[in-house]
Amino acid sequence: MALSDRELRIPEGETPARCPHCGRPFRSERLRALHLGESHPEICTGDERAAYDDAREDEDDDLFIYHLKVVAALVGLYAFFVFAYMAVSLMQAPG
Repeated sequence: MALSDRELRIPEGETPARCPHCGRPFRSERLRALHLGESHPEICTGDERAAYDDAREDEDDDLFIYHLKVVAALVGLYAFFVFAYMAVSLMQAPG
């Protein structure tokens, strides 16, 4: 299934980055580099392979940061429920 330029919603006046092998349009050079390394590894040039490696490293870093944020949010949510439980328990304690 091919994607058209319209499906990518490219801003007016900008031209999308295109795969030189299959012509697929991409929003950024980074996404194009990831596509080249994943979909066309056997015909990538040295520069395209280096761009793929850099994009993959950036993608891994972004994913690591995302995971840290998710863990921090879960820890915060857990702490909220623990403190809420403690507050309710203290209010219900006989006294």
